[in-house]
Amino acid sequence: MTSVELLVEVLRAGIDETLSYLTLHVITCLVPAFFIAGGISAVLSDHFVRQYLSGDAPKLHAYSMASVAGVALAVCSCTILPMFAGLYKKGAGIGPATAFLFSGPAINVLAIVFTASALSLPLGGARAVFAVTMAGAIGLTMAFVFGSEDGENAETQPAVTDGGHATGRRPTWVTTGFFGSQVAILLIAATGLLTWEIKGPLLAPLFAVLGYLLWAKFDHEEIEEWFQETWFFTRTIFPLLIAGTFVIGLIGAIAAIAQGMSPLETITSGGETFVAHQVAPGLLTREIFGQTTVLSAGLGSAIGAILYMPTLLEVPIVGSLFGYTNGLMADGPALALLLAGPSLSLPNMLVIWKTIGTRRTALYVSLVAVAATMAGLLWGLVLV
Repeated sequence: MTSVELLVEVLRAGIDETLSYLTLHVITCLVPAFFIAGGISAVLSDHFVRQYLSGDAPKLHAYSMASVAGVALAVCSCTILPMFAGLYKKGAGIGPATAFLFSGPAINVLAIVFTASALSLPLGGARAVFAVTMAGAIGLTMAFVFGSEDGENAETQPAVTDGGHATGRRPTWVTTGFFGSQVAILLIAATGLLTWEIKGPLLAPLFAVLGYLLWAKFDHEEIEEWFQETWFFTRTIFPLLIAGTFVIGLIGAIAAIAQGMSPLETITSGGETFVAHQVAPGLLTREIFGQTTVLSAGLGSAIGAILYMPTLLEVPIVGSLFGYTNGLMADGPALALLLAGPSLSLPNMLVIWKTIGTRRTALYVSLVAVAATMAGLLWGLVLV
């Protein structure tokens, strides 16, 4: 294969990765997530955010809420970003906001249940416990380092009014229904466990509830602001996600070529068929993961932090690609990858950097990588 042909293969792998991402995630995951983010920014009152998630909020309430928020969200490291950006823009403290950022993709119910079912019950339980613990620890550390800078991100625009009443005074059931229906739409649309023949009847009443609330309880200005905020997050975040995903495809293609494979050839591993550029990075490191060591746990954390993993994909990656179900991967690196993988990725880091700046992003990424490594070592060497 000539150098020109190799270059074409690499570029095709980048395009293939990007198209796969668009096909799998734009409609079912990102669109609902962008609308939820726009709703957080336009509808959720400053009083609520500052009361429960600001740097001045009671730590027990703020970090408890932020650390378990992911239980209700079946989202990946990129889908969580619009909601995180919405909270941070609205004035949430850096500690609770980053705890939410980590917990969102790390502890969603579908991922925990799938991990326990496909890999092992102990590993699924360890993932849940360590994810909640890490979310709180990461948030508290971020608040300790940058807490004095909280409030820089808060908007100062006046509250939207509704017939002379501040939006923050809207009945709780209306706000709950507005966000609850959207979260439920996201959960149902994003899951791969249901067919669209089942999803359709489940989604219809949720859209009906959302439509009724918008018609009966929101005025035209509030709805327009919701759309404007949704568009703001879309145009700010979506291009970065596409660029980052394309780069991931290029990295996978180079790893495939280094092993003598065509980036687009198919490979069967553990009964599953993959395109070479999607699995090549893991094939390069498989021999290292046979036991729990600082190197294997650290490498598992690093691979998870760099690669983009759609929700639930981390389970077959650990089980089949890296061979956990066949005894080829030890418990320590498996847990480290499961913790870091859903919460970080190259596209994810780019958007976080744009949202909270270089210093905060560097510390957050470091905390996730180090905490995932330590959790893997503790689990693989002491608790198993």
